[in-house]
Amino acid sequence: MKNSVAIAICSFLKQETKLIINVIKFPYNFVKQFSILRFLCYLMDNSIIPSRDKIFRSYILKNTQKWKFRKETINKNINKYILITNVFEHVGYMSAEMFIGNNLMEIFNSNGIALLNNYNLKNILLYKSFGIKKIIILGNSNIFVRLMYFIKAYLIIKSFKNMDEFLKFNINNVEIGKPVYDHYLRFSGIGTTNEFKQEFYTNLSKCLLVYYQINKYLKKYNIIASVQSEKQFIPGSIIFQSALINGTNVYSRAGLNDKFTVKKYSNINERYTHRDRFSKKLIDLVVNNISKEAIEIGGEIIKKRFGDISGYRVRKEFYHLPKFTKGKKTGKNDKKNINKEDLCKRLGWRPDSSIGIIFSSDLTDGVFDGTWALFRDRLTWLRESLVEIKKINNINWLVKPHPNDEINNVITDTLSECEKICSNHDHVKIFPDDIAIGSISKIVDVAVTQCGTAASEYPCFGIPIVIAGETICSGLGYTIDPQSKEEYFFQLQNAKKLEKLNNHQIELAKTFIFIQFYLTRIPTKMLENRGTKNIDEKIFWSGMTKLLDQYQYQEDLLLKMMKIQESNNDMHTIDYRMIKKINLENALTKLSE
Repeated sequence: MKNSVAIAICSFLKQETKLIINVIKFPYNFVKQFSILRFLCYLMDNSIIPSRDKIFRSYILKNTQKWKFRKETINKNINKYILITNVFEHVGYMSAEMFIGNNLMEIFNSNGIALLNNYNLKNILLYKSFGIKKIIILGNSNIFVRLMYFIKAYLIIKSFKNMDEFLKFNINNVEIGKPVYDHYLRFSGIGTTNEFKQEFYTNLSKCLLVYYQINKYLKKYNIIASVQSEKQFIPGSIIFQSALINGTNVYSRAGLNDKFTVKKYSNINERYTHRDRFSKKLIDLVVNNISKEAIEIGGEIIKKRFGDISGYRVRKEFYHLPKFTKGKKTGKNDKKNINKEDLCKRLGWRPDSSIGIIFSSDLTDGVFDGTWALFRDRLTWLRESLVEIKKINNINWLVKPHPNDEINNVITDTLSECEKICSNHDHVKIFPDDIAIGSISKIVDVAVTQCGTAASEYPCFGIPIVIAGETICSGLGYTIDPQSKEEYFFQLQNAKKLEKLNNHQIELAKTFIFIQFYLTRIPTKMLENRGTKNIDEKIFWSGMTKLLDQYQYQEDLLLKMMKIQESNNDMHTIDYRMIKKINLENALTKLSE
């Protein structure tokens, strides 16, 4: 293990250099976005918006007026707050967080507090337009405080013998080691490591700083709820865990900006639970009340998803929104459907042989998004799975890379790992990238994933799937959930013997799809759908302004459903009308169009 003083010093100097560069750039970036004259006027009169962007300025003025009544109805002396975080610097993400926070302020008759990572006037203006006056800025503190936490970080890392021990490191039950490791994987593009690289020292020192900062504010203010959808990495994981430890419920969005559910986290043991992992209470509610409709609608949705129908695609849809992308190609789908016989002919396999498929998970993005896993991280899982299947030649194997291997420029990607481990084994092949996803369900006999969405999708076709960690649907009776590595490898060795799922299991899988993509996706009329990269803000704010002009507060379906959710103490926001079969009669008609 390399944890020398030289590496630590180099890491600290690198961190400080970046901060100095950011300070130097700040005046230029500020003047680029804001008029200095308008800013001086803003300091004297907050109704003046200093932004140079006229469209953004118009949105802020209109949004301020729209929510003016909230300022008047809430008692200024109310000493309870909704904390609305800004973990991910993206206008679409922030707008959704504020919209959810605004609903919670209404539900709990509370004021709001904004939590920003760093000073950002544009974000402050956005928060204030929703009637949120109190702003907390975490910031980077001063060089002496940073040095203190850096020295602490160095001593902490030095005290651990290996990475597995470090991953268990926590402060008052707030896990610190895992976020540090997770952050390194995501931003290095390397899916696993046993070495304490330079970044570990800066990551850990940042974690310590954030931990003590956020806990100071959680104790200072009476925060009864927090809004935070990005619960991974730094600072997200530390803020999320700290809120739960302090008894604050955290509300997280799952889904796209214009159609989503809000998950309520209320226990620290849920810290690694996926946002789309639903309660047994909800699943039983659907099965007992609208089972027939759920199966039919879920079946139609999965059919369209694998039929590559726009709006239902398996691929991440926010990379296919050309109206929001700026100067980037959005990609064209020219993949072809193929049958098993043609695929086997192409790969040199016998057409009567069984075929299994390994769905590689996202190797670097949020590797601890589950309460249990058989392997330390996803790359370790992939490597050990490849080593195992190259020995299992009574069945042919396809290995499908995850789309984020390319999107995130992952260094340790699935393709290179497969070539390195299985290059001389003809029964193991990379899934051809020119073949449509819809072909897979007609080709394979068994599927394997660590924690991917394949676990919820392929059982709808009766295909058995072996998992190696918690998925959004594990434990519901239609996935194979090994309890140990030995059991996992046993299932791989006997993959050829696995039978198709029965009708009951297939119906359960379709019911889950109905819950995930229909029942819990509440449409909103105030938020634009958006991409996560290369967004054109002028188009975005123009669209948001149009929606704001049309928005009617009294008709807000999400707010109505969130009120019922809170009254029932439910984990997820759902369209409660559907449980009474309202609006279900036309659902299949619309889906079949």
